Parts: sequence; C-alpha cells; structure tokens
Amino acid sequence: MSLTKTYRFSAGHRLYIKELSEEENFRIFDTCSNPNGHGHDYYVHVKVAGDIDPESGMILNLQELDETVNIVIDELDHRRLDIEVPYFEVNQPTGENIAKYMWERIKPDLGDKLIHLKLSETSNSYFEYYEEDNYPYER
Repeated sequence: MSLTKTYRFSAGHRLYIKELSEEENFRIFDTCSNPNGHGHDYYVHVKVAGDIDPESGMILNLQELDETVNIVIDELDHRRLDIEVPYFEVNQPTGENIAKYMWERIKPDLGDKLIHLKLSETSNSYFEYYEEDNYPYER
C-alpha cells in the first residue's frame, strides 16, 4: 500500500559558478544565472509505502508525515536558497539538489516507508528522487 501527499513552497535561487564569468554562467544556466535570482512555486510529492496497521487502518499517521515534511518546507519556503540555506551555499540550488536535500532531511524520520519524492519546479519539469532498490516502488 502506498500514500502520496503533495506539499507546496515558494523559493528563489540563482544558479552560477563563482569561478566563471557572467557570460559563461549565462551560457550554462541561461536566465537562471540572473544576478538578482528568480523564483519558483515548488510542489513536492512525498510517497510512502508500508503495511496497513490493523488498529489504525493507515500505513502512516498523516499528522506525523505532515510534521516531518513541514520542518523541511519551513526551512525552504520564501527563502533565497543560495544565500539563506547553508546547504545551497556549497551545492547548486538546482531542482535535482533540492529534491536530494529534501529526501536526506525527511528520510531519517520516515525510514523505509519513504520510497519516492517528486519535486515539480515548473508546470513542465520535475525531478524524482528514490533509492534504486525501491524502483519501481517494489517492496
């Protein structure tokens, strides 16, 4: 049995490599290298799986899931990621790295129940994070 819940947050970022010129950064990251940054409304879909608890009828208490995920959402929401979140001061705040960061922050609390994370950055692009032994979501 699996459950997927969607969360939303807004954040800004700038993609750039400090050692490169503005022109080189633009060639690599296009408008995402704007010195003033830019922002997105992100949607993160967190998928958990497990056996149905016979007493509660759930695989995971939704309040527990919300509390775990919202801690990370609060760290990212309405932040300029590359300036305000230490992880992204040393790791590019790309969609790939944001998804990885979120996974690594919530995995300790959700353990083996966490099987998939999908981060939508725009209406036509998203990033997926999962552990290889869970793909394609087999337990």
